[in-house]
Amino acid sequence: MTDETKSLGKQIRLSTESDDYDLAGYNALQCQDMVTAAFSEPIPLPKGKMIRITFVIGGGKKVRQKYGENLARDLGAALQSVGFEDDKGASCMLACQGTFKYQHDTDKDLKFMHVFPKVKEIEEEVAEEGTNGPDWGYLRSCALHDFEDIVTEMTPTFSQKRALLRVLKGIYAKFDEIDQKLIRMEALDDAEQELYNNGVEIGGKVEWLEKELDEMLTAGKLTAGEQIKMTRELDSKLVQVDEQIEKLKEKGKKTEKVEAGRETLKTKRDTIANAKPIVVQRHKSDKDIEDLRKRLQVLVKLENKKGLLTPDETTRLVAKPQLEERLKALESAGKDMGWFESEFLAAEALVPKPQKAAAPKSRPVSSSSNSGPRGGGYSARGVDLNGWTSNGTRRPPSGGMRKGPAVSNPFAMLDDE
Repeated sequence: MTDETKSLGKQIRLSTESDDYDLAGYNALQCQDMVTAAFSEPIPLPKGKMIRITFVIGGGKKVRQKYGENLARDLGAALQSVGFEDDKGASCMLACQGTFKYQHDTDKDLKFMHVFPKVKEIEEEVAEEGTNGPDWGYLRSCALHDFEDIVTEMTPTFSQKRALLRVLKGIYAKFDEIDQKLIRMEALDDAEQELYNNGVEIGGKVEWLEKELDEMLTAGKLTAGEQIKMTRELDSKLVQVDEQIEKLKEKGKKTEKVEAGRETLKTKRDTIANAKPIVVQRHKSDKDIEDLRKRLQVLVKLENKKGLLTPDETTRLVAKPQLEERLKALESAGKDMGWFESEFLAAEALVPKPQKAAAPKSRPVSSSSNSGPRGGGYSARGVDLNGWTSNGTRRPPSGGMRKGPAVSNPFAMLDDE
């Protein structure tokens, strides 16, 4: 099996939506290798989900020379060898899984082979309500540098990255369980085998994400809502540590290490609380859109490249759907902020809304106010009720008045810059 056919087969197995693939240049052996890699086992999909995999296998005079004369027959034979049946009435529904059909689209002047793979039900991973959730198959199988790029783009805040880390740790724990089963020489079920075969650098991804979160905390890159949430969490932990210290003292045990840990925790808490909160823009700049378009242009040229692609080029193309998804989100005026947006919004909901200042009550002024200081009236150059003199200058505050503005926000006093 060549690297190219294996890579294409693996890419197909990661599909969660219907997709098209061009088999220009494929021979009988390559068809067999690709089909074996892609369809010999059911493709994991959420409950009730079905997809269609379409292969371009020929066409009219303009493209005919790119495809083997017997490609339709070779691909059909390869599919039949893994248990698929030719069904001219097949469509994209669960009842038609394990079938394929040939089509000559005269409007496009292209020939297709539509494949409706066998599927197996899996539990849907954590998804975001109202947003596009992560493609977990891609995140598990992509290279670490691709993971870093897309996570940086799709989780711009601490809350979003933290939510992703929780899920990723759960996936990593599953790999540990699988490793233990293999050590005990126990057989894996289909779902475990699929997960194990397609997991790439999961430990490295967890480690990188933990480092990113730690650097955000150290640098104070938290929004006002995230600051409130984290300080509350750390305050709760400090109370628990204090209780632990008291219990140790009651038992006559040493508390130096626990107290040192408490001091570290307290320092982290104070650092977070005293940092200036960041402001996250909900709309990306035109530069982000331009950069994504340039990256996609490179991939489109690569996709249309004549001849066979190298394994590295095929791997790079796997990221194209994710980039297209992000570009669409940015061009639609920032409808969401990427994955786990609800986590960010929940944190921001903790920020107190500023109180509207009450309008000052009017005080009656004597009609003789312009005639000099008599009765309850005021001089024309006296001080009015709002603290301004009639010639436009501000009255200096008296010794008993409060100096400085009132603080209506828990972080306003921290803004020293």
